[in-house]
Amino acid sequence: MLNHLTSIFDIVLFSLKDIWFYLLITIPTSVLINLSGAAKYLKTALRGRPYIAILLAALIGALSPFCSCTVVPVIASLLISGVPLAPVMAFWIASPSMDPEIFFLSVTALGWELAVWRLVSALILSVAAGFITNMIANKL
Repeated sequence: MLNHLTSIFDIVLFSLKDIWFYLLITIPTSVLINLSGAAKYLKTALRGRPYIAILLAALIGALSPFCSCTVVPVIASLLISGVPLAPVMAFWIASPSMDPEIFFLSVTALGWELAVWRLVSALILSVAAGFITNMIANKL
């Protein structure tokens, strides 16, 4: 049992070594969003036009450099501030699916055509997730 816990601890430390810089950026950013009052404006802007909000959130998520671990503080901050779930879901799906680094790595490994298709696919997937979430949230 102790060997398993030690192994898990080693994996966590190894992972933190790779993402500490992003956590150092995203956690203060999410706190700043809440403390500055910007969350109130985000909430107002995103609540009135859900379809535009979903599209913007997916696009911003695809362009943000956050991986699946470092996007969590930003998502938590958005949810706590009252941003609707549908745009948050679109951002949440898009952010780890595509970012500038992944796009250019895809260009290098797969070529421009497949990299652009990968970007388009990530956007379609995240927008669909946002629209489905919006549809379910409106029915409840």
